[in-house]
Amino acid sequence: MMDATDEFFEELARNGREPTLKRLRATLRWDIVDGDHTDHRLVRIIHGDIRVTASDEPADCVIIAERGVCNDVITGRTSALAALLRGAVAVEGDRELMVLAQRLFRRQRAAAAGRSYPPQGGAVDG
Repeated sequence: MMDATDEFFEELARNGREPTLKRLRATLRWDIVDGDHTDHRLVRIIHGDIRVTASDEPADCVIIAERGVCNDVITGRTSALAALLRGAVAVEGDRELMVLAQRLFRRQRAAAAGRSYPPQGGAVDG
């Protein structure tokens, strides 16, 4: 059974592009902790083009969180920054990349709401 996190990475892989990241060349890895198992998702962003793979190879930024926290961030129940400040998310490497990655979450929430692209604005926090 797929949850919001699985759907997010599938949709990200399917879309393959994020125009607001056209100046970025970076790798981000999500380590999604689910009990005693950890899923790894590596996201390569090359001038807005996005590739997603299941890999634990090194990345410029590694985001580590329980699956439930990932679901909350992706669905907008909390922001990545709020989860980081609460200690529910750990970040290794370039923290600025985690902030930029929130653009990907906003896009996912907009797609779920039937909008083609989300309005610009502050982070959603629940």
